[in-house]
Amino acid sequence: MLSLLPHLIWAGVAIFAIRHLAAAVQQFAPASAPEASVLEELPEDLVALAMTEQETWAQEEVVRAMRERYDTLKDWNLVRAAFGVGRRENR
Repeated sequence: MLSLLPHLIWAGVAIFAIRHLAAAVQQFAPASAPEASVLEELPEDLVALAMTEQETWAQEEVVRAMRERYDTLKDWNLVRAAFGVGRRENR
């Protein structure tokens, strides 16, 4: 039993060091999950507005611009106003 003790102590030290090293690395690692605003789903009326564009790349650009505007304004009604769509009340 006494000969096993140093091995257990070193295993504990290794686990301790790995946990602290992982915490330090995680602190400086880039965020892997997108921000909440990216996860926020685009309202249907704004999607419909983007789909009025003929080309796929143009539709994607309009959606990107809407998401960027939402990141700035944090309000879909302000995004609607910026793109010339009327205000929509939440129900």
